[in-house]
Amino acid sequence: MRRVYLLFQTALVVGVGVFLVRSLAANWGQIRLSGTALRPDAGAFAVAAGVVLATFGLLIGAWRAVLLGWGERLAYPAAAHIWCLSNLARYVPGRIWQIAGMAALAQRSGVRPWAAAGSAVVVQLIAIATGALIAALFAPRGEHPLWVALSGVVAAGSVATLASRRPTALVAKWASAALGRRIELAPVGKGALLAAAAVTTLAWIAYGLALYFCTQALLGHAAINLGTAIGVFTGSYLAGLLAVFTPGGLGVRESVLYLWLAGPLDPAAALVVSIGSRLVLTATELLAALLTLPLGSPRAHGI
Repeated sequence: MRRVYLLFQTALVVGVGVFLVRSLAANWGQIRLSGTALRPDAGAFAVAAGVVLATFGLLIGAWRAVLLGWGERLAYPAAAHIWCLSNLARYVPGRIWQIAGMAALAQRSGVRPWAAAGSAVVVQLIAIATGALIAALFAPRGEHPLWVALSGVVAAGSVATLASRRPTALVAKWASAALGRRIELAPVGKGALLAAAAVTTLAWIAYGLALYFCTQALLGHAAINLGTAIGVFTGSYLAGLLAVFTPGGLGVRESVLYLWLAGPLDPAAALVVSIGSRLVLTATELLAALLTLPLGSPRAHGI
């Protein structure tokens, strides 16, 4: 069983590595023809990657907080290994593979299957709600008070619903009927949900900071302000996240990001940043998986 597990890890990491190399090769010609002079800044690249890695650390903590709110026990190193490895599965067509992988790996560490899968869904829903609020606040032409208020209501309503016993029981009943077997669900503690909401909000801001440094790394200067970077990254990422039939939101996120950046930047620079930011993010996701591979040992999982 351990050999199968190691083979799965290796295949997933190698597969995403091949995808990254092929994406770079496929888009390099388009970047060269854009007419924008690339001025690579290694220091800015390193800062952007460091910010993304720190953001992953925050999101791992949010996922683990929901698990702890359900009474599960999972050490942070094991949670980091599970989260970073299963995160690569989102590049496999069909959004279910990421959640299924997270559930399978967490179950191996002693977490109940429903809690492993449910916690991943809960954090994603909270991230969508808080992301909508951040996009409404910072994205260009997204500052209208009505949109801000509506996004705030969505975020608050999501947290309140997930913490209530009756809606949770109703979802469990629907899931049991759909799957033909009993599904257990329990309300998440309000403290865990509020912590997850706070962490995902901070994560969106950090992702925007990474895009800010990414533009500097690619163009030689920070061509957009931090507020715009936060808004356009969050909005485009959410668009890719909601496009459930595209692996990793490929194409959707880049198109939305390009449309937003074509205003503050010229179209050629917007193209370079939209493609380059995807490559930087994917490379950092691969790096995170490689760094946390040793944490998948039985000792790291407390076995």
